[in-house]
Amino acid sequence: MKHPTGMSPCPTWCVSLHLDGETLHYGESAAIELLQRPTSAELRFRPEVPATPTTLELVTHREAGESETWVAVLRDGAAVLDLTAASAARLGSTLQALAGDTSA
Repeated sequence: MKHPTGMSPCPTWCVSLHLDGETLHYGESAAIELLQRPTSAELRFRPEVPATPTTLELVTHREAGESETWVAVLRDGAAVLDLTAASAARLGSTLQALAGDTSA
């Protein structure tokens, strides 16, 4: 897809319609449901508090004209992390390695 302003072609993963001069390329989002441990303050006053479900949303994005692709991690619609694609890949592989090492 060609950007409406004619500035640059969209990356293959871009799903943006680029209405009203929008220049942000973004991909489809992925939602991940996770369990989050209670904070130490919560556990101090209520040790029986269970892990709570939370949903993180991940979306790839890049501003038109930029070369860097980013992966945003959002919670409740607000960005928690905004990582380069390379940093996101390192985070993913490190999480896999750590999670795989929990069998002992």
